[in-house]
Amino acid sequence: MQKRITPYPLRLSETTRQAAEQEAEKNRRSLNAELTLLIEEALESRRKRRPRA
Repeated sequence: MQKRITPYPLRLSETTRQAAEQEAEKNRRSLNAELTLLIEEALESRRKRRPRA
């Protein structure tokens, strides 16, 4: 069974949204796919930079 993804309304400044839309178009992705990828990459980057306990 496929996991249900709960919609999450995200408020972005007009400038940020336009930049994300341009990136999505350049990368031939939907805005949703581009934002998902950007968030996943940022989280992974932060995880790698954190010192290990």
